[in-house]
Amino acid sequence: MDKLNIALVQIDPVLGNFDYNLNRVLEFWGQVDGYSHIVIFPELALSGFFPADLFFETDFLLNLKQTIQRLVKASENFNSTLIIGTPYFNRGLFNSALVIKKGTILAEYHKRCLDEAFNEGRYFHPGVKPLIINFNTFKIGVSIGWDCWKDNGWFHFYNQMDVDLLINLGVFPYYQGSFKEREKVFQALTQRFNAYVACVNLIGGHERWVFDGRSLVIDPYEEIVTLLSGFKEDFCILSIDCETILRKKLSNIQLKKEKEPCMCCFFDEVFLEDGRRPLSFTGKIEAKFSEEEEVYKALVLALRDYVEKRGFKKVVLGLSGGIDSSLVACIAVDALGKDRVVGVFMPSSFTSKESREDATKLAQNLGIELLEYPIDEVFETFRKTFGYPEFDVADENLQARLRANILFYLSNKKGYLVLCTSNKSEAAVGYGTLYGDIAGGFAPIVDVYKTMVYRLAKYRNGLKPDIPERVLLKVPSAELRPGQTDYEVLPPYEILDQILELYFEKKASVNSIIEKGFEKSVVEKVLSMVKKAEFKRKQAPFGPKVTKTSMVADRIYPVF
Repeated sequence: MDKLNIALVQIDPVLGNFDYNLNRVLEFWGQVDGYSHIVIFPELALSGFFPADLFFETDFLLNLKQTIQRLVKASENFNSTLIIGTPYFNRGLFNSALVIKKGTILAEYHKRCLDEAFNEGRYFHPGVKPLIINFNTFKIGVSIGWDCWKDNGWFHFYNQMDVDLLINLGVFPYYQGSFKEREKVFQALTQRFNAYVACVNLIGGHERWVFDGRSLVIDPYEEIVTLLSGFKEDFCILSIDCETILRKKLSNIQLKKEKEPCMCCFFDEVFLEDGRRPLSFTGKIEAKFSEEEEVYKALVLALRDYVEKRGFKKVVLGLSGGIDSSLVACIAVDALGKDRVVGVFMPSSFTSKESREDATKLAQNLGIELLEYPIDEVFETFRKTFGYPEFDVADENLQARLRANILFYLSNKKGYLVLCTSNKSEAAVGYGTLYGDIAGGFAPIVDVYKTMVYRLAKYRNGLKPDIPERVLLKVPSAELRPGQTDYEVLPPYEILDQILELYFEKKASVNSIIEKGFEKSVVEKVLSMVKKAEFKRKQAPFGPKVTKTSMVADRIYPVF
């Protein structure tokens, strides 16, 4: 056979909902079965991401086992071979890829390089053998995650085995720049192996993590020949031909002689035949995103999946007339629709006329319900109860906490999810009130720097100008006392974010940041605030990771 048809299917499974996940697999498999020899689903496709300590529950493991049995039974009705990622128990629990055809599990591949970010070593045994599939004239390697790349994985083995196609099943989390990093890795693999590489990645929002899909196939000449959609379920079929592989391998004979000796003597091998000759397919290449579009889509997907998978009817958030709440409202409407978003305007005597106008205009533009609950009366009641005459930070924080109480009262009454509108810059330095404006059930932009908040707002207005222009231009303020601005406490966000990015994303030291030209006193103050605010972050709601070093997903620091 001179060609091999592979189908890439990226799905958004629901954790623990085995019936739903199985039905999605069978539905997509049915659509591509007649046109494909091999159908590939991502890592953890049957269980959803990430079961964690559910693996210690007997019922969960039994349901998983039964789902796999049902999938194997259903495979009798299909002609193509299925390769699917799932947790699998076989004298120990593994993160596995199962090769299934006509009612039989033909082979098991177990992930070797367990991911520390997900604490996989707590649950899974590492795999000890690679897998080669001889499919007619094609030699295919199978891997999960970074098994195909890391030295303690199977990189050298598949290189020496001279595979024609490397299949990779992934749950590669999204963050800014992550796709380009994956692309470079897999291009390097194709160059080294002189082979095709096909990576099928999960999609969906799963608590702190977002998975962007963007499954791809790269040919031996390092060209992307298939790229699936980002941030939504998708599939396609691609025909791989022998001639392209052979031509590239013949042009690199000398390189083959220089490969490292393979240290692995034991591997699993299966031989498959499929005499069908389906039509040829050229795959498809979806358009790539700008940075703002990419981040925005990730936030929308994260919020939608969290709300839908947790079963909330609506979301509710405070609308202040500021940039953060305006952006979160837009994200919520794009994720859920205007009828499932409720805005609440909670003015005090310090609230400006402009803020009222901007919050009202935003709600009108988005078409969402806007409630108004002034806080002056209850605020003054609190102050009279305690009898302190001076007005200080305690009174400022009281206003924020009163607003949070209103939002959570509505949450309890109506079953709404409260959205926190705090951003990464503020969360980093603790510029927010514990149990006040940093309270909520989910924080969509908690990993978005303030300067990126403005960029995302401008991007969203380019699609539909819902955010009033004045919101993008006015000086940021919490409006908790007369004339207050953020810059009384913080340096300009353009400077603050550069310092924070160097510290978080680049792991730069204090001295190296100062050497970049920032004032010593400013750098020391900012990083001191970061350390002191750890206790607030420990008690704040989580949200999706969209930067390389998320404070809610990647940092485990003590409370200083």
